[in-house]
Amino acid sequence: MLVLIQRVLSKKAWPLTWTLLIIILLCLPGSYVPGDGLFGIKNFDKVVHVFLFGFNVVFWSFYYRYKLGPGKEARKMIFVITALTIILGIAMEFVQLYFIPNRSFDNGDIIADIAGAVIVAVWLIKI
Repeated sequence: MLVLIQRVLSKKAWPLTWTLLIIILLCLPGSYVPGDGLFGIKNFDKVVHVFLFGFNVVFWSFYYRYKLGPGKEARKMIFVITALTIILGIAMEFVQLYFIPNRSFDNGDIIADIAGAVIVAVWLIKI
């Protein structure tokens, strides 16, 4: 099953599209983010951040693992991908602070981004 998933995710379109989706969602003005429903639940956005940034590591790691094959190089790439994903999360908070209307910098979002990326990286290294 994992082989099938890796084969499907071996196309660069998956990680590029997911990263672009993250950037688009985090650049939406605050007035576009619903304040009711699931987003009305306190800290639900943190769950979304864990999910978004965790899957960013999944998609990029599967892409490179398929390209490089299993082994040391693929594991090193997981660390690089995780670091770049964390940098993306931090950078997007500054983008929200300085450039996106009705959005603000949130340390909790950064912690959620890091948690999602690291949890997935640890899981990927073990499989």
